[in-house]
Amino acid sequence: MRIFNQLVFDSYINGTASVYSNPSFDDLLGHTDQLSITGYTAQVSGSTPKIEVQVEHSFDNIRWQNRNTTAEIPNATTLSTVAETPIQGHDGDPNARPTLGFARLRITLSAVSSTPAGQVRIWAIGRDRASG
Repeated sequence: MRIFNQLVFDSYINGTASVYSNPSFDDLLGHTDQLSITGYTAQVSGSTPKIEVQVEHSFDNIRWQNRNTTAEIPNATTLSTVAETPIQGHDGDPNARPTLGFARLRITLSAVSSTPAGQVRIWAIGRDRASG
């Protein structure tokens, strides 16, 4: 059952340093069994630019770890430099392990031989598994 659909990141990224979803959503993102991630990139530059989005979770909102071994949107996702690129991912099997009390998205751009940049918008959809 869907619990929320929230825009959690809307910014222009310049470079390869990781950036994070807005901390005001950490509590909300940690309240569901499963997160689906969807969004798009626009005005992207760089040589073969790519994006990776990883769900991280924490029990204390200080120490963070990856929710899953593989990023929900893996670095293999190549972005267009001439059109918008839709992106989407999903945090896997909610029965595998519980999400800790807080969650956030780590967003990282990469490129082959240049500095990547682009507008990124990401929504998170929180779902709970059906009971009974």
